[in-house]
Amino acid sequence: MGQAVAGTSSAMVQLTLQEARGLARIGDRREADRALTRGAEVLSTLPMPEHPDHHFVFDHAKWVFYAAICYTWLSDDDRAEEHARETIQMHMRPDGTSNAPMRVADAHIDLGIVHARRGDLDAAVDRGLAAFDIDRRSLTDLVHRAGDLDRVLRQRYRREALAEESHERFVTARRALTNRRPDLLD
Repeated sequence: MGQAVAGTSSAMVQLTLQEARGLARIGDRREADRALTRGAEVLSTLPMPEHPDHHFVFDHAKWVFYAAICYTWLSDDDRAEEHARETIQMHMRPDGTSNAPMRVADAHIDLGIVHARRGDLDAAVDRGLAAFDIDRRSLTDLVHRAGDLDRVLRQRYRREALAEESHERFVTARRALTNRRPDLLD
């Protein structure tokens, strides 16, 4: 419904990319790809935003970030890696800090999942730890995304000490969050 009234706007891109995320989460590769393409097409017709940092403005960097998550959820590891690396590269300052720490942390989670699926436990855990080391305003989203990495690590590396250490870090972060927000226990 929102897409029907949004017209050619950042709102249309946002709604289309949210559709892509939902489709990717349920594993509908064909429709998720179509939604990503539609979002990119609308985005290409929009002028360069004056204030790309604004929450309700959609730009190329935000599209790349959403695409990385979608491709990760679709197990399209090559494209997930490409978009996650691009997200990190676009948002890192020369001093090593980030102008978009939440996006960069999520991109590290995406790369961790890709590494885990490719059999590189060390790199997977390193990326997960890198995500937690980024200073960000909200832990809620990170804990939810880190849950994706934790599930992959526990499925593939259940008996590995490094995977167990990573799981303990995840559980500690989730516990800290749920102590502040008991409604997040589920």
